[in-house]
Amino acid sequence: MAIHQFLDWLQLTHCVVGSIFLAEGTIVKSRLSVPTILGALIVMQSSMAAVAVPTAKETQVLERVNVSGTNREMGMGVSEFPPNAEKPRHLATGPEVCYVMRGEIILQVEGRPVKVIREGGSFQIPANAIHVTKAGLAGATVIATWVSTPGKPFNVSVPQ
Repeated sequence: MAIHQFLDWLQLTHCVVGSIFLAEGTIVKSRLSVPTILGALIVMQSSMAAVAVPTAKETQVLERVNVSGTNREMGMGVSEFPPNAEKPRHLATGPEVCYVMRGEIILQVEGRPVKVIREGGSFQIPANAIHVTKAGLAGATVIATWVSTPGKPFNVSVPQ
């Protein structure tokens, strides 16, 4: 029976519900009111909805090289995303170009439609674009390249 069907059934009953619980090998007879059961179900459903989204691992930097004639550097790294993991809402201070080696990435750039990039696909994110990157059900591995200013943060968290 689905939770909503159970709740409908409980709302139709106007009596006190009797329950039997097993506590340390002893059967205990208990009486719970319908509002108590409803309250417990609502709390349970709320706590299930508040489960945190897994976070992607930090990008493993493979290489950094100075861009000649500028105060910028180019970097390259690998990002591992466990299943359904995401890099929370942030912006990058320089442009990024990424290639999905394994799995799929759901890219949400503020002000643009959501894109799904599958294994073998690539995507770009302009400098200072607020975005979220999230892996699909199987997780993902992404090779990323970027341009940054040495000594300054590259990824900047942007709260909702």
